[in-house]
Amino acid sequence: MTNIKLLRHALCVVLTGSLFIGDASAEGWSGKGEAGLVRASGNTENESFNVALGFTKDSGVWAHELGLGFYQASADGIDSADSIFADYTIKRDLSDRRFVFGGFNYLDDDFDGFTEQTSISAGYGYRVILDDPNLWEVALGVGYRDTAQAIRLEDGREIEGEDVSGPTVVLTSKFVRQLTANTQFLDDFRSDIGADNTFIENDAALVVAMNDAFSLKAGLLVRYNSDPAPGADDTDTITSLNLVYNFAR
Repeated sequence: MTNIKLLRHALCVVLTGSLFIGDASAEGWSGKGEAGLVRASGNTENESFNVALGFTKDSGVWAHELGLGFYQASADGIDSADSIFADYTIKRDLSDRRFVFGGFNYLDDDFDGFTEQTSISAGYGYRVILDDPNLWEVALGVGYRDTAQAIRLEDGREIEGEDVSGPTVVLTSKFVRQLTANTQFLDDFRSDIGADNTFIENDAALVVAMNDAFSLKAGLLVRYNSDPAPGADDTDTITSLNLVYNFAR
């Protein structure tokens, strides 16, 4: 990925998020932004960069969750991993614990063996643990995923391979555990199960609050595809250490 493309993706995330940041409090939204940058030099030039924004709005019966993010890593000027994602979920409470949901997910990961993955879903969820700030909610639904295998040629060009679009069964889990007064453990899980491919993503993080505005976040993101394109790995693992800012408190 060129530096121009890198900046374009990062600016896309930041500028889209800025539409929410300015009036987040007034409109009932809350949100956080996070970024991390690591660079090493010497025998090997290695650098990684990521930026992410997350927004939530809870009006009692209806709730909205929006996430945007970009990740890029390179070694000696050659990309080793990069991806951009966006997801939106709307929930309608049926009771304190039961809810229905609808969702949209987008992922463009150059190294997962697929073209851009776009999916929509809807289903039913239940909050197993509801003890603020501790939470565990699970959901089951059906959806449709639109994507194809990405075949990378020897000259670096990428072409579409076999179409793996189709209906899916969607499983999600969201877990929040307050470990100490200023430390939280977070885990978000998602699986799209289809006839041609099963996609699994698990995002685990430990967040330590330094004050009301800033936190440090250590994260481990794992993405798995059961049947990627020939020559592509089935698993991507991304570790990160980010500074988090709570801009709508």
